[in-house]
Amino acid sequence: MKKYFILAVMLFILCGCSNVNKSSIDKLTKEALNAKNNHTNTVRIGYKYYKPQQMSVIETTNYNEVLRSNDNLYYLYIDTVSYYNKTNNDYTENDISYYSKRIINKDKLGYIEINELEDNQYLIEIMYNYAKIEVMVDKKSINEAVAFSLSILSTIKYNDIVISNSLGEDVFNTYEETVDIFSKEKSDSNTLKYVDDVRYDKDVIPDMDLVN
Repeated sequence: MKKYFILAVMLFILCGCSNVNKSSIDKLTKEALNAKNNHTNTVRIGYKYYKPQQMSVIETTNYNEVLRSNDNLYYLYIDTVSYYNKTNNDYTENDISYYSKRIINKDKLGYIEINELEDNQYLIEIMYNYAKIEVMVDKKSINEAVAFSLSILSTIKYNDIVISNSLGEDVFNTYEETVDIFSKEKSDSNTLKYVDDVRYDKDVIPDMDLVN
């Protein structure tokens, strides 16, 4: 059964029900959120998720993670405080972005926002399931990045006992005070501040102090 699931995920990433690169972002989102996916292969303290085989983890710190696919760095942020309190901040779509869309899937809310930057680069921000991924890619890689990101975010499963116990720890309280991954302040993008120095250097291991 596990073998068939992995094959199905690979087909979704590489081909989808149709070719990923030829699909619309709306269709990719719908397929990812409607997938019956209960499999995970990456376990962390307080949560676990499915990591596509084409991606590798290059840094893990508390509730932050950096993954790589080719030359693209994916910054994953987990908000266990919002998960514990079941806090869902609303999102207002805008006409300025290259792509801006609310995600509403049963009791889970989120958004996808893509903004065009300089030199044919696009900043993708996806928030869903009390977590967020930011990645900067060129235009031809947008659909692939969206598919990878949704494959991760839609499969995150939280450990209620671990998260509840963590609420009393000083490190968790510090995280709660300093991190707000759902804030939509364009000029405060962690990816924009950091990615220019490292995205094309495959040997660089990010200093997570710079992205917190």
